[in-house]
Amino acid sequence: MPASYLIDQERGVVFSRAWGVLTDEDLLAHAKVLRSDARLTPGLPQICDFRDVTKLGVTSEGVRRVARNNPFGPDARRSFVAPADETVGMIRMFGIYMNADNSQFRIFRTLAPAMEWIGLDPETPWPGQQPDAAFGEPWGESFAYS
Repeated sequence: MPASYLIDQERGVVFSRAWGVLTDEDLLAHAKVLRSDARLTPGLPQICDFRDVTKLGVTSEGVRRVARNNPFGPDARRSFVAPADETVGMIRMFGIYMNADNSQFRIFRTLAPAMEWIGLDPETPWPGQQPDAAFGEPWGESFAYS
């Protein structure tokens, strides 16, 4: 699974994105590297974009492990964008394993309401600059949305 994250310090938001085949190993790598980033504070809001995930290769045990190693605090507002039902189900399982509070954890089918829910203008474009870290294949042109 290609994945990436960017800590936008100016806006105080973590932008995470995955595309292609989503696996346990890459989810765990994402959490581990993000946790080790000295710029991450546990209360930062996060938006996770799963719109371009084409296949889930994720197990319930992998989701449980990622939830247990979650680098965000319980007060961090997190929005997840997932149009596919299967991906929504995986994110819901993640929320259950984290004992997520609905006031801090939401799933959206489109990007605009997810941006708005974490405090950004709903018309905010996805960041086009190179991510802080990328996993899987190089991020290249696929990171930026037009």
